[in-house]
Amino acid sequence: MIDAATLAQMNGEYVIPADAGPAWRAAYAAGIDMSLIEHSLRMTPEQRLAEHQQVIDFLLEVQKAGQSHGAE
Repeated sequence: MIDAATLAQMNGEYVIPADAGPAWRAAYAAGIDMSLIEHSLRMTPEQRLAEHQQVIDFLLEVQKAGQSHGAE
C-alpha cells in the first residue's frame, strides 16, 4: 500500500522534507511554494542568472508586442 506522502509526490504535490526546520514549515504553511525555492537551490548561480535573463527577455518581448499592437 502507498502512503499519503508517496501518493502526493506521485501526483506532483509538494512534500515537505522530513528534515525541514520550523521556518521552512512556517513558510509552507503561509502559502509559499517551497518547490520553487528548492528548484532554485539546486541550480548554480550562473544557472539562476540565465533563467532570470530568460524571464527578462520574455517580458521585454511581451512589452514590445503590446506597444506595437497598441500603435495600430
